Amino acid sequence: MKLSLKVNNQNLTADLIKPAEIKTLLPALIFVHGWRSNRSGNSNRAEQISKLGFICLAIDLRGHGDSDGLIEEFSRADHIEDIKSAYKYLSNLPEVDENKIGIIGASYGGYLAAVSLNYLKFNKIVLRVPALYFDDNFNIPTDKLIKGDPKAFKTADLSPKNSLALKGLSNFQGEILIIESEKDKIIPHGVIRNYTAVIEYRRSLTYKIMKNTPHSLETNQQEKEYITIVTNWLTDREGLVVEV
Repeated sequence: MKLSLKVNNQNLTADLIKPAEIKTLLPALIFVHGWRSNRSGNSNRAEQISKLGFICLAIDLRGHGDSDGLIEEFSRADHIEDIKSAYKYLSNLPEVDENKIGIIGASYGGYLAAVSLNYLKFNKIVLRVPALYFDDNFNIPTDKLIKGDPKAFKTADLSPKNSLALKGLSNFQGEILIIESEKDKIIPHGVIRNYTAVIEYRRSLTYKIMKNTPHSLETNQQEKEYITIVTNWLTDREGLVVEV
């Protein structure tokens, strides 16, 4: 079901996907896409994951897809407000267990998902090829920052003290799945290592590498592998690995 949420008097477009039959309170997931992407791929994934008994909400960040605004207008702070709006909507649904809301993000969306841990109560997080930034200029439009620094995915000197994403993950006590792409030319391994290094509760971490896969999922086989990794993890955390 397509719906619109309000964020600062603007429309945030989302797809709500529920299991065919609901008899009790269910866990929920928010899906956050990458930079200059949209919710379409996540909505397809949510359709499959909802069959496991999850209520899913795939959003278009403002400036993306069908949501209001131009991409040049919005900062990371603005996009965190988008996630807060999605969280509030889900947590208020009568069929959602508000203690079992998770978030799945890829690339820029993965970064935002990690940052959101500082503000919202999640019990699960999935980060696929997550980006990573310093906190400097958090309220400046993201498009301006990326255009101003083509090497925005920095790893040197990043810590929970100057990265909200690392801070959020370092304090998180829920279950964590981090997925790296072996052939990623955008997010280097050092970024993934920075994320995994700050996780205090090591037994909560599952780490996977998608072999011969670039930053974006380009084939049906890669898409299928990604869904399999996530669904296995959601059901039984199959193949726990913590070395990176």
